[in-house]
Amino acid sequence: MRGDIRRALALVRRRTHRGPPVEARLLEKPDCGLCAEAHRALRRVALDVPLEIERVDITKDPALFERYALRIPVVVVGERELDAAGVDDRALRAWLRG
Repeated sequence: MRGDIRRALALVRRRTHRGPPVEARLLEKPDCGLCAEAHRALRRVALDVPLEIERVDITKDPALFERYALRIPVVVVGERELDAAGVDDRALRAWLRG
């Protein structure tokens, strides 16, 4: 019983983020399987990297739609952009930290 509690506390400490979260925008559109997978990958990575995810529907903004329609899903952090279709968790984690 005590060992279980210690292991649980160690997991919580390891998963408790310190410092401000990375603010990431996920540019996506409705009914996009690649976008849904990119969002799931971001949520998995958020277990290890402090992350705040903003989902942006590009179909609601003509300028965004024109620029990103053929590239989505795209993750944007500051001025950096990542075409996130098919990117694995390890590569996504490394990109977010870099």
